[in-house]
Amino acid sequence: MAKENKHVTKFRSNHLKADESIIAWGEGYIGEMMGKGDNTQHNGALIVTEKLVSFYRKGLFGEVLESIPLKSITSIERKSTLGHHTIRMHTSHDDLAFKCVNKEHNDRLIEAIENGRCSSDEKPVSVASTSSESNIDKIKKLAELKDAGILTDQEFEEKKAQLLADV
Repeated sequence: MAKENKHVTKFRSNHLKADESIIAWGEGYIGEMMGKGDNTQHNGALIVTEKLVSFYRKGLFGEVLESIPLKSITSIERKSTLGHHTIRMHTSHDDLAFKCVNKEHNDRLIEAIENGRCSSDEKPVSVASTSSESNIDKIKKLAELKDAGILTDQEFEEKKAQLLADV
């Protein structure tokens, strides 16, 4: 990995919790080139720990810190245009778009985020049910979980097949 950049070093000293370590980082920016207000471009680093994805920029007059817990990320969009790589992470209430020009940084970040989202210590999702619920109602609840990104298509189909077999 390249020499740690100044934003990563400042994040490590000011915001990294004792039970966390930096898994991956990459240089880039959030916002829009020539943007104003909420769309102002901020150059910094995207940092992935075991628990969070954080954009951090330490400037002369302040800092920018935007963090998303890995377990809250419902989907990731990746886009590459003319050498600019965009990673857009979605949660149920927010999203964060990070742009970089270094493909190696982009690939390393994506791998760390995906691995963190799919960590083996997470319990598989199960659907709690009461005996008064019909199997059709259970399937509807499973569909809601799938639509929310909690269940994968494969998990949904497997559980649906089990419920339909019990009819």
